[in-house]
Amino acid sequence: MKPNISFLSVVHPRHKLGLALIMSVMGTGIAMASDATTATVDAKSSNAMQENPAYLPTGEDQALPLPAHPPIDTIPPMPMPNPDQKSKVFVDQGPGQPVFYDIKSGKQTLGTLPDARQLENQPSQGGGYEGTSAKLPQNTSLDSQNPDLLPNAFSSMVKVANYTDDPWRKNVKLVMRFEDASQDSHYYVCSGTMRDAEVVQTAGHCVYDRDNSYGWAKDIWVYPAYDGDSDAYGYGKTGTLVSWTGWTNSGDWNYDVGAVAITRAVGMLTGWFGWASHDCTFDQGKTWNNASYPAEDCGDPGLHNGKDMYYWGGTFDSCPDTNRRQIDTTGGCFDALWGGQSGSGAYYIDNGSRYVGAVASTSNRSTIGVYTTTFDSWVTYLNDTFIPGTARGSVFDIQALNTRLDEVNLTSGDTTAGLKHMASNPTNGTSASAPRNYKVYLSTNDNITSFDTLLSSQSYTWEFAAMQNVTINMVNVQIPLDTPTGDYWLGVIYDNGTDGDDSNNDTNGWDAAKIHVTQRQTFLDVPTNHWAWLEIEKLVAAGITSGCDANHYCPGSAVNRAQMAIFLERGINGSSFVPPAATGTMFGDVPASHWAAAWIERLASDGITGGCGGGNYCPDNIVSRAQMAIFLLRSEHGSSYTPPAATGTMFGDVPASHWAAAWIEQLANEGITGGCGGGNYCPDTDVNRDQMAVFLTKTFNL
Repeated sequence: MKPNISFLSVVHPRHKLGLALIMSVMGTGIAMASDATTATVDAKSSNAMQENPAYLPTGEDQALPLPAHPPIDTIPPMPMPNPDQKSKVFVDQGPGQPVFYDIKSGKQTLGTLPDARQLENQPSQGGGYEGTSAKLPQNTSLDSQNPDLLPNAFSSMVKVANYTDDPWRKNVKLVMRFEDASQDSHYYVCSGTMRDAEVVQTAGHCVYDRDNSYGWAKDIWVYPAYDGDSDAYGYGKTGTLVSWTGWTNSGDWNYDVGAVAITRAVGMLTGWFGWASHDCTFDQGKTWNNASYPAEDCGDPGLHNGKDMYYWGGTFDSCPDTNRRQIDTTGGCFDALWGGQSGSGAYYIDNGSRYVGAVASTSNRSTIGVYTTTFDSWVTYLNDTFIPGTARGSVFDIQALNTRLDEVNLTSGDTTAGLKHMASNPTNGTSASAPRNYKVYLSTNDNITSFDTLLSSQSYTWEFAAMQNVTINMVNVQIPLDTPTGDYWLGVIYDNGTDGDDSNNDTNGWDAAKIHVTQRQTFLDVPTNHWAWLEIEKLVAAGITSGCDANHYCPGSAVNRAQMAIFLERGINGSSFVPPAATGTMFGDVPASHWAAAWIERLASDGITGGCGGGNYCPDNIVSRAQMAIFLLRSEHGSSYTPPAATGTMFGDVPASHWAAAWIEQLANEGITGGCGGGNYCPDTDVNRDQMAVFLTKTFNL
């Protein structure tokens, strides 16, 4: 049974750091690092999906700033020390104890040394977690070969082809910023492995520099599956670092281990490795695998560029010290440990699970490379203190991650397909079943804010377990018709108060879905700069018109009364509406064989028209603007509608005595028309098809 371990814990409810009281984990039921779970739920619209939502042309947000470090390919590797090199000894404290550093406050705190364990070989713990990345194929052809067929010595390194496959995506590149006594910045790169949803394991000398007296890193950026850019999974930034005083104070390579807690649960996407601590005999009996980012000049131009991930594997040749595992190498770019590989994890495979048991530490670049083991006290401290207390915390928190959709090249007015995001709870907190409300936005950059174009309000109901990923199958949204051609981002923002930390409730950066939108042009004769282009496209989207032929709309053509009947009835009843068969008896000039007879008779049945007089409808007569006012208002309000009395003061050419004055003024009062210009309405002017599009979209709110 695990002993009752008491320790100091740094708790930050989702990265609001603070020192907690001494606590005991015996019997607390804290989820261990392999206990992540996944689920899927369908969302629903909190309100009906907006039809043809309006594009917001200007927002007040700005794109997310790039990470504040130089281009990664220009950053040198953290020098990998020679195994014979003696590091400076500040205070010789022997094995020492855990020590962590809060970057924001600059405060260093000593942790309590976990109780010693008598077992020489701690059982392997946590087979790791595969992750819920959208890119989840496994390609383990390199590291899952039969161990008996691998060479005894470490093989030559080979380049990894598909970084986003499992297990390669669990390996990371670190960019560290240190400051000297003059507060000048110095940047270096290392390698590491995902250890939990928000924890990365690396070497002690990657987080705490002794030989230049820089001390703790002031910033660290973590790039999982880095391949020359951050497109694979984006990046995470650290808030807390941890190492061992055996390294930070005593400079003992036996304790050259470190870990960082990041403020984005990218491990929920990539997954993470299991962990283990064993003695020399056990370690020499295993075949070990190691992937990393060599970045040191090895004498061959073009190699070790720092963006290529390389893999090798084999057995440890000797154990030069308690926590040290040596490989005998032959030298050369791919047959030795080099700078940039520092902190990369050596792992073995057992029953399909992968366990990191050592990190790359020192090398002479020719005959010797040495790894520091993840010794028992280190593993215990991470498992029992750092991960549950500092990284995870006990306060339930949704992180919105990984917005994705099936097709990223869209035309304005299109509806997305397969839209989803991941709601991740990377904490040991839970939440009872409750509605989870969020909004969907379209943005001109990867910074999703409430200033962007709101497309939809949605929700789902879910009971969150500790360390749980939930894939949200979202209600698909429509790209506004008036969205100009260009690149955009789709993302979500959860409502404030949904969880314990509102600061990470939006899918920013990599977690927003980048799309390309091409502005729609349905008709050759209605370019996107036509004054009524948007309204005409809205009519098409609503199914009210398909143009005057397959490729044209004929915007300047006048609308006759037969055409108008179809426009109005589709506006009232929807694009799928089909009127009853015509009788041919309602109007003398509209026989049942007339192409629009059914529509005309339905318009009359609805009380919107009584014809043109004398028992006729005059289907070929052009509709005037005065007639259109009556048709539109009756279609909107019903056949019994009567507008308020006219004032005669609204338009210069429509006195109160005009037969349609009340209808025309009401049309203007409702914002459907502003007249024809110059203070006039032009009541006797013909209505063209482009004007009709504007009238209809405003009347029926299309």
